[in-house]
Order: sequence, then C-alpha cells, then structure tokens
Amino acid sequence: MRLVVDTCVWLDLAKDYREQPVIAALEDLIESGEVKLIVPQQVLDEFDRNKARITEEARRGLQSHFRLVRQVVNHFGDDARKAELLVAADRARAP
Repeated sequence: MRLVVDTCVWLDLAKDYREQPVIAALEDLIESGEVKLIVPQQVLDEFDRNKARITEEARRGLQSHFRLVRQVVNHFGDDARKAELLVAADRARAP
C-alpha cells in the first residue's frame, strides 16, 4: 500500500501528543513493508517551515495538560500522597 499524507495531517499528528500511537503504528507498518510512504518535496518544505510553530503548540498543550493534572491532584488528591503525586507529575513533564 502506498500512502500520501497532506502537510496539514502531518502537522496535526505532530502537535498532539495523543496522536503518538498513530505515528507509532504507521512507523511499524512502514518498517514491516506493508506501507510505503510517499512524501512530495512540497510537504517536506511546508513541514520544515512550520516545525517551530508546531513544537511550540505541542509544548503549550502539554503544559496545559500538566497544569490540569496538578489542579486535580491538589483538589482531589489524598493528602498523604499529594506531594508524591505532584513530584511524579513534575518528573513526567520534564523533557
């Protein structure tokens, strides 16, 4: 199977951490030879042009996610384990 994906699709996949399973599945299909990826030069150029913006959007999205996690832990977390949970969340957030 040959697959061509528009730049907008690549950018959407790249900016949303929840799409990592889709990317991993695609990588597996490519490595197994079941899928051949066709990437026109225009797609590569557009992706390169937008990479910094997408990286920043992804970073902001993750920060927002972890801010929500901290709020939930602070509000609903077991007081005995709250500090431990917040440290674990901070560790997960670190690059």
